[in-house]
Amino acid sequence: MGFKKNSISLDRKLSLICNNASKLSDSTEITFDDLFPENFMKIHTSLDNVEEFLAPLNITTSEEFDQIPTEVLNKRVQESTNFDNWQDMRHSAWSDFLGERLGF
Repeated sequence: MGFKKNSISLDRKLSLICNNASKLSDSTEITFDDLFPENFMKIHTSLDNVEEFLAPLNITTSEEFDQIPTEVLNKRVQESTNFDNWQDMRHSAWSDFLGERLGF
């Protein structure tokens, strides 16, 4: 009997995840503010928001960000976050973002 109840609950959760994935696939752009919200920055950094993280790098456009060497990003991450490098920070942000958006 308990298995059937858990199965229904799982079905509802999977349905919610599928609906949320469909909504997410309709998004055409994910901004830095979406990926690195204030709560993420406050937990993992000594900063209040992603703009403070990027400010010392003099970045104002996504094109400028794309031109920054990984070594420079890694140094900034090591100076102001609890991550070892940019890849770890980015992966954690994506994990949090997708988990929240999909409903995990």
